Amino acid sequence: MNTNIRVIFFILCLSINLFAQRAIKLLTGEWPPYTSESEVKGKMAEGIVTEAFRLEGVTVSYEYYPWKRSYRSAKEGLGIGTFPWYKSKEREKDFIVTKEPLLKVKNVFFHLKSLNFRWENYDDLKKYTIGGTIGYTDAALLQSKGLDVQLVPREELNLKKLLKHRMDITPSSIATAYYFINKLFTKEERALFTYHPKAIFDSEMYMLISKNIPDAQELADTFDQGLIRLKKSGRYDQIIAEFLSP
Repeated sequence: MNTNIRVIFFILCLSINLFAQRAIKLLTGEWPPYTSESEVKGKMAEGIVTEAFRLEGVTVSYEYYPWKRSYRSAKEGLGIGTFPWYKSKEREKDFIVTKEPLLKVKNVFFHLKSLNFRWENYDDLKKYTIGGTIGYTDAALLQSKGLDVQLVPREELNLKKLLKHRMDITPSSIATAYYFINKLFTKEERALFTYHPKAIFDSEMYMLISKNIPDAQELADTFDQGLIRLKKSGRYDQIIAEFLSP
């Protein structure tokens, strides 16, 4: 190997190593058990993201804001990206959406067992009082269908209102609703809740990488590689089981 080739090889290895040792900041919000600033059992998605990036030599720190602010700030490049989000045309304009799904989430309607709740289409929901959470995709979807949704700033408030008969139904991911039900209510109160099996939507969620940062596509590819490795190793399923266990 001549001197010029050695120099080129050294520079290439150095640049790869610098990227591999990169420290990044991601923006997210409060949505246990997937993301949480303070809840120990509320950081499932963060655990997955941390370990996926770590496999590729990238360390991650997190900042927590209301979801709309996290999205807006990440779009402007104030953080590397934000997660977890459903894929949409608007988000694909603002961000690089990673190819590998971070989570699969089923959203349904929760209600009290005392309510004989049935629905097949959105017109069926007009006779019910519906609660939703500000900035959440499910609430926005219901509003886009012409439904009146009473919005609150935190998802757990909807479950409290359900228990007090101040609303009839509220959309939630199954894991999130049961996280709060198990945390907030007594054994007798927990037994009063149920959900309708028909999904509002059953979709995958992704990491969004800001287009306003250098090396955005490279970082998205790095995350995809790490997440694929994490899933193949079996550790991905272990993380989910750890956070969903009692």
